[in-house]
Amino acid sequence: MAISTGSQAPFPQSCAPNKELLKHSDISIPTPTHLHENDAHYIAHIPGDPAVNLLLNEVRDYLSNQLETPLLDELYDHLWLVPRKSGQNIDALHRQRVKGRSIVPAEDPRLHLVWGGDKIYIKPIPVFLLDHDFWTMYLHPRMGETSAPYSQGLSQAATSAFDRSVALGFLRSYALLVPHRLDFIFIRHFRDLGDESVAKRYHYGQLRLSRLDWAVRIFRPQHTSTIWFCEIPQWSHTDFVARATLPLLFVFASVSLALSSMQVALSVPGDELWPQGLSESGKRDMQRAFWMFSVVVVLLDFEVTNAVLSHHVCA
Repeated sequence: MAISTGSQAPFPQSCAPNKELLKHSDISIPTPTHLHENDAHYIAHIPGDPAVNLLLNEVRDYLSNQLETPLLDELYDHLWLVPRKSGQNIDALHRQRVKGRSIVPAEDPRLHLVWGGDKIYIKPIPVFLLDHDFWTMYLHPRMGETSAPYSQGLSQAATSAFDRSVALGFLRSYALLVPHRLDFIFIRHFRDLGDESVAKRYHYGQLRLSRLDWAVRIFRPQHTSTIWFCEIPQWSHTDFVARATLPLLFVFASVSLALSSMQVALSVPGDELWPQGLSESGKRDMQRAFWMFSVVVVLLDFEVTNAVLSHHVCA
């Protein structure tokens, strides 16, 4: 079932998992008619967070912190380097487990659907997105997106509380994470949303964290706290040693083999062991090249070790 962009809420009130009713004191925010029947049953705060009042500015800031992904939006033109461009590229939760990934809850919307190694970060659905009244009052279409009589009477302030497409994109991702009939009843209303109805970030599905890290290093977006990582890794010394041991052993063994071969070539006497036709000056050039290579290897080993240790301390 496709969602009409002209509807006030993308799902009927009967399908809303959260049944709380909202009462707003700001006259610029339209209040559903049923609120006037019995005010005793209504709340004056954001569903799921009693600390945040229903004032427009507070709601706008709260939604921005809960749903917006400015870093990924800034990288949008380059995200095709990370995954293939498809908002449908999202494995269902059971497929995540089949692939050996553990589900890590993450409140930061920037990490939603980002995976690395054996884990994937998924942001839990905020309670306010499950509330029909909240959609009606704060996440209705912007001015000009609908011709419904209800929206024509809204003030400009009321129609710019938040970009509805961000919330639609987030819930569409859940429609793909939980695609079966045992899932939320209301989520089916988001399953057939097209990319034109959702925010840019949700034109892509799952994002690999290691590739996002490289995108941050190359393109240097402004909305990042470090030039090295999209998300700063939290490694213990044990994890760091485990990650670095095998690559360093491979490099050490390869370089040791090369140096040993050169040492043998230089130490074994006898002109018959050298290629025929090689002059004395050629032999000296080869010896000099081997010596310089050995020195360069020692210097590179020192630099790599220093960089790895410095990087670990900074992380």
